[in-house]
Amino acid sequence: MKAFKLLICMGLALVAMPLQSVFAAGGKTIDHYIPMDIDEDHWAWEEIDDFINADIIDGYMDSDMNMTVKPSDKVTRAQFTKILVKALSLEINGTPKTFKDVKSSAWYYDSVNIASSLGIINGKQDGTFAPNDYITRDQMTKMIVLAFEKTVKFPAVSTQTFSDVKKDFWAFDYINKAAGSEIVNGYGANFKPLNRATRAEAIVMVHRGLAKEQSNLPDEEAVKEFLKAHILKENSLVESNSYDKLMDLYEMNGTGYYLTEARELGGMGFPDEEGYTIEIDDSKLNLETLSISDRFITIEATGMVGRFIFKSDDFNMDFTSDMDGAYNLKLDSESGKWKIYNYFPYFDEEEFVE
Repeated sequence: MKAFKLLICMGLALVAMPLQSVFAAGGKTIDHYIPMDIDEDHWAWEEIDDFINADIIDGYMDSDMNMTVKPSDKVTRAQFTKILVKALSLEINGTPKTFKDVKSSAWYYDSVNIASSLGIINGKQDGTFAPNDYITRDQMTKMIVLAFEKTVKFPAVSTQTFSDVKKDFWAFDYINKAAGSEIVNGYGANFKPLNRATRAEAIVMVHRGLAKEQSNLPDEEAVKEFLKAHILKENSLVESNSYDKLMDLYEMNGTGYYLTEARELGGMGFPDEEGYTIEIDDSKLNLETLSISDRFITIEATGMVGRFIFKSDDFNMDFTSDMDGAYNLKLDSESGKWKIYNYFPYFDEEEFVE
């Protein structure tokens, strides 16, 4: 569920009028993060939603600002190369290959150059890359293994996992290494290596690979201290109604959906009317790591309680609510700092509906 932390806690999201985002003319808006063709019931929802929130993948926007992911669509070789390069923050290392069908003006040119310089892609025997061909499951698995071979511990020996992938099949080692590391799954006893991969399959496989990166784990306590300082500062600025400084905090420590949501909806948490106060008890704030890998960490925050009071001639509100939730953070490749890209509040919707 995507909702601004403060708006949920204050119940204002239920009555707020739609806003025209100041970023609608250029950058992303909340609409860019809410897919209209997939929900929590989809088998790949968690991975797709996570990649959207982290700005690893983008959806397709129509003229009415509706975003779709098209999870069942087939993936081209160029599209998957871009997903892989962006997800792993890969950079050129060495001389890239030259493909006669990859022009410098193509949107995938940089991604193909990076991947080829790292030996992740080699192209076809005729000197082409075939960027618009749909990628097959065996091709995709090979690229995943090559991209993660330095950060994921794959089985040293490949054993046959799937009945339709024999030892003499060209991608036998790649498929069975990925399967042995639980990055890829099959269809029962079969892998169907020649099937064209879907967007959902591609995203899930890369997401699993990132979760398996355990070779260079961050200092867990240092990340917790960073998040704790952020939360305490946020609470202080909210209580003092310091909107500008709060936005500066989000710009400094946020990215992805978390930052976009703050930019677009943050001001709604600071009504101009007098008689509005927020009190947050964070003396019992507790942080626990839910999952951790080299570049991503999810931390649960519990123990905070907020009291939200609004009194006017037309409307009175006074309620107390737990402010528990989970934060998703990623290591920013450019700054080398940890950034918050999503916050998932724990709350009962019935608490705000009478």
